Parts: sequence; structure tokens; C-alpha cells
Amino acid sequence: MRGESVDLPVEIPGSAPLTTRLKSLLQHPASVYEEAQTARGWVDLAYEAAYGERYAAAAEAAERGLQSPGANDPENRLMLLRILSGVHEMRGESELSAPFLTQRIELLRQLGRTRQAEVEAQLGTMLLREPDRVEAEILKRMAEELDDGTGPSVHRADVLSSLAVRTLHDEGPEAALSLISEACEILESLDRPQALAGARMFLAHAQLLSDDPEAALSTADQVLSAPANRAVRGAMAMLRATVHHQAERPAEAVEDAMTSVELYSACGVRKGAASAAALLAGISSSLSESETAVLAWRVAVQQAELGEFSESRMLSLALGQQLLDMDNYAEAEKVLEALSLRLTGGESDFSTRGRALMGLGHAVTQQKRPLEAMSHWEEAAAQFISAEEVDEAARAHLAAGALAASLDRVEAARKHYEHGLRLADQGEDTDPLMLLQALHSLGHLLCRHEEESGLTYLDRAMDIVDEHGTDWQRADITDTRARSLTALGRGNEAVAAALEAADMFAASGDEEAAADAEIFAATVLMQMNQSQEAETLFRMAAESREISDALLATSLEGRAEALTALGKHDEAARRTAELEALREQLANEEDLPQSE
Repeated sequence: MRGESVDLPVEIPGSAPLTTRLKSLLQHPASVYEEAQTARGWVDLAYEAAYGERYAAAAEAAERGLQSPGANDPENRLMLLRILSGVHEMRGESELSAPFLTQRIELLRQLGRTRQAEVEAQLGTMLLREPDRVEAEILKRMAEELDDGTGPSVHRADVLSSLAVRTLHDEGPEAALSLISEACEILESLDRPQALAGARMFLAHAQLLSDDPEAALSTADQVLSAPANRAVRGAMAMLRATVHHQAERPAEAVEDAMTSVELYSACGVRKGAASAAALLAGISSSLSESETAVLAWRVAVQQAELGEFSESRMLSLALGQQLLDMDNYAEAEKVLEALSLRLTGGESDFSTRGRALMGLGHAVTQQKRPLEAMSHWEEAAAQFISAEEVDEAARAHLAAGALAASLDRVEAARKHYEHGLRLADQGEDTDPLMLLQALHSLGHLLCRHEEESGLTYLDRAMDIVDEHGTDWQRADITDTRARSLTALGRGNEAVAAALEAADMFAASGDEEAAADAEIFAATVLMQMNQSQEAETLFRMAAESREISDALLATSLEGRAEALTALGKHDEAARRTAELEALREQLANEEDLPQSE
């Protein structure tokens, strides 16, 4: 809480581009071992360290302040003694706190502030921490006693502030507003700028929690326009960023979040810096500012690791996901693999490690290493089981099964799908859509490899669609059933199912899928030597639906084959010519530079 004699910088220049500022933080994280020249400077450093939960550093700064120029100034000395007693109390060291509290009370008496000394002697450590409910009753009675018509007093403001902390906890922010507002009014009238900054910070947060963001913004602006240390300014910048973000003012939110990161980082409030950087990363990502988002996530991870906070794990996971979203698979692999290894063994965070392994699997899949991905996803499933996250374990097995199926590793795919189905089928706790996916995947796999039992799974999947699914999902299951029946050698049933699926897709507005189902039915008819019916379906799919050029090419190829089989060589040649022209057009389009 800064006064006129403060000898430490208040603000950090913020005119450079965000990426430059973030890179600067990454390359030169601010040292928390700063020196002050005066007792007043040490007050700020002690407060900032305490706010950042660096209690030993806070105590050391306050001790040094007592030996520095300006330590004989009563206000400086009172603040340093309060910080020392408060820091030791927060660390559960009441025996170390007591002597400093006694010294403060004695100094108040020497200064003639006997009523304040009596109040602090009577309340003891209640003013230094969150009071319990019994202590809150004592504070309430004391606040009433001090409202005696003698005018505003610092000690009444102190009592109201401590009471507001308990009231916020027990009754909610609205109940605390009148208490902390009165404390602010008292401190403003008594011209106590340092204490007022802290009280207004509390008020701004209570207003935000009371769903009054504009009032919170106004209070934060009052704090930022008056003397305050970097920790308080960082908190208010973060509150401003939060309000602007919620009000969909991204430019303002980004600038305030960046300012908060810089201020918090500069004074060693690592948890605050990590939170502000994470907010900045999230906003930047939503604005498609991927480079800024990645740098902000890196800063968030760095700050959390400097503070040795467990949150660094989730922040690393978010960084890895951001890199995946940017298709930066090699860098995502590095981040996620490092996180996974860090969480191996000991009291592992099974859930976070499972998610890291899932992301790692996606990263290596995109780098053409599918067998590694299957291994990562299988391990992820085990981690989720350990974390009792059954749904996530099921999803991991289904992902591994789909990958195995794409590699034609039938037994591995079957194993994973069966595991996924067993985990997904949890009775009352079943997620119907995940169970649907498991049944659909396993049923299709089995039918593709001529196991008729697969149809049973598809029938059960259809039952779930009837109760919980959509028309498009019903069409999709029907389409899969058509393809499964083909694999089982039941061509006529397959054609009927495919045409039924086509009608369902069309009713759902998916013309492309409808045409694809019709082309599949036509292909089956060709295999059954029913070339006339096949040619009709190939033609209808192309002429009666809006479809992609790629699917149109498939239709033309099928028509040409059917016409040839029917002995209509001239017409078949025309369709072949159309096909070749279309393929040439598609090839030329692929060669064109892609617009950004």
C-alpha cells in the first residue's frame, strides 16, 4: 500500500505487443528477492510477499523494515508490526505473533491512541485472520460499542472489515457489502490511503460476487487511481479483466489480464500471475490468437511452477491442448509427454495423467505413429479407472478401438471395444450416447468380419437411439446395418437398409450422406449383377441431390461401369469422359494455393 515516499516501481510499461511482453516474462521471470531503501518500501514488499503466500519472505521483509530509514515513523512501524504479527498468525505460529502484537499495542498507547490499543488488546488475533463464528459475535458487539457518536475511527473500520470477512463466508457477499462499504467510508474520511486500498479491494470482489460487475469495476478503478502496492493493483487488474471478459469486451479484458500478469509476476504473487495468464490464454484462444494463447499458457505454467503450485499440472494440460488445436503436434507431444512422466509414480494425479495421455495419443497419431497412440490410450484408460472416472476410461478404450480397427488389427479393436462397452454399460449411471457409440462400433466391427452377433449390438444401439438419439443417428445406425449385412452376404437386405438410410438422411437434411447411402446400395446391386437397377441409383444420387464433387466422381464411375455391363458403350464413354474432366478439375483445385 504505497505512500508518497515509496521507492519501488508501481507500474510496468505495457505498450509493447502482447507476444513481446509474454516472451519477456518467459525469458526473464521477475525475481522476488527485491531490496527497499526505506521502511515504507519494505512495508510494500512485506505485504506483497504475504499476499503471494510467501510468509517467510514477508516476515523477513517486515523485520528489515524495522531496521531501515523511516522505521521510527509511527505509521510505518505500526504497519510493519501488524504484518509481522499477522504473518506468524497465518502460519499458525501464535507464540511468535504475540510479541509483535504486544509491541504494536504499546506503541499505540505511547501515541495516545488508547482506545485503539484497548480494542486491539481485547480482540487480539481476531483482526489478523478470518474469525470463527464465536469471534464474529464478539466483533459484532465491539462494532456496536464503537458506534458511540464520537466519530469515525480506524479501529471501528478494522472491526467492520474482519466482521465482513466472516459474514461473507457465512451469509454471502450481499450481507458483507454494508460492512465493508462503511469501513471504506471511514478510512477515506480519515485519509488512510494504504488501508483504504485493501478495503476497497475487498469491496470490489464482494460487489463482483454480488452480481454487480459495474460497481466492482468502478471500485477497482478507484483503487488503481490511488496509492496501492503491486499485489493490490494486480488483483484489481484481474478483476477488471474478469468483468470485461464476462461483458464480452475482449480487447479490454486482454489488456487488463496482461497487466495483471505483469504486476503479479513482478511482486511474486505466483498463483495470481498463473490465473491471470490462464484467463489471457483462454480469451486469446477464443479470438483465434493462437500464438498469444500458447505464450500465455506457457507463462501460466511457469508462474505456477515457480510458486510450486499443483495447478501447474492442469495448466500444462491446457497448454498441450492448445498446441493440439493449433496442429502443432510435435510441440504438443513434448509438453504432454513431460507432464505424463512427471505424474508417473508416487501419489499420481490419475485424472490429469489420463488426460495428458489422451492428448499425447492424438499428437502421435497425427505424426503417423498409431501404435504408440493405442498404447497411450490404453494406459490412459487405466489411469481413469484409478481415478474412478469410468466414462473417461470407456472413451479411451473406444478411441483405441477405432484406431486399431482403422489399422485392421481386428483382435485389438475387438478387445478395446468390448472393454469400452463394459465400462459404458453402467446401469442407472450409463451415459446413453457413449453406450450407443460402444454398441455401434463393436457391432460394425464384428459384422465387417463376418460375425453375425454384431447385428445384435446394432439392434441394441437402435433401441437406444429410439429413446435417446436423433433422426440422423437413427439413419447412421441403419446405414451401418446395411454395410454390415453386405459383409454377411445378405445383399437384398443390405440394399433395402441402405435405401431406408438414404431416406432418413435426406429427412434429416444430410443430402451428402443420403447420396452416399444410395451409391452404396447401387454398388451392392452391381455385385449382385443387377446393373440396370444399379445404374438408376447411381444416376439418381448424382442428379437429384446436392453432393460434393468427390461423391459425384464416385457416382459417375459407378454409372460408367453399370452402363458398360448393360452394353451401352457410347453412353458409358460419355460418363467416363465426364469423370476424367471432373478428376482433372479436382486435381487442379488441389494444386491451387490455399487462401489464408
